Amino acid sequence: MSEAKNQEQTRERMLRRALELFTELGYEGASIGMIASGTGLTKAAVTYHFRTKEDLLNAVVEPAFTDLNAYFEKWRTGPLKPALRREAIADYVALLVKHRGILAFLAKEGDRRDPEPVMRQWPRVGEQLARLVGGDQEDLSERLYLAAAIRGLAIAPVGFPEVADDELREHLQVAAERLFARPRRRPA
Repeated sequence: MSEAKNQEQTRERMLRRALELFTELGYEGASIGMIASGTGLTKAAVTYHFRTKEDLLNAVVEPAFTDLNAYFEKWRTGPLKPALRREAIADYVALLVKHRGILAFLAKEGDRRDPEPVMRQWPRVGEQLARLVGGDQEDLSERLYLAAAIRGLAIAPVGFPEVADDELREHLQVAAERLFARPRRRPA
């Protein structure tokens, strides 16, 4: 095996273990030393790849935010017509399933009073998705409905770790279509 391939596999092991520990113990509760021992490496080996724990966190969540940025670039802003909305929802559900491990971490960590800088991006995702599927709602009831629906969809995969990705995607798609297909309230 080439040295570059070996380095990449080692890096991936560290990222997987970091996500497991961040999810289990929280970002504050996990340490570089724990991540190192959980991968059979030294602390120095981990800090060779990731200078700080924050760098490690950024590397853990970066694929999800990269995918979400590409998603919003593709779909731009809303509201979308029903046929396009259905396709955008399917794409979003696929991302939720793909990044379900990160969502488990976010479900626990996302409400911290002072989250790490990279985690401050998370509320923006909900706001962008709300505009995409519902437009710029002024009605508080509609804004609350969209916020609850979006957060519920993001958290739902966390509760079903035993369900295979394909089956989860299928059922989550049905739930998302029900949530976002209902008629919108019009302001009085």
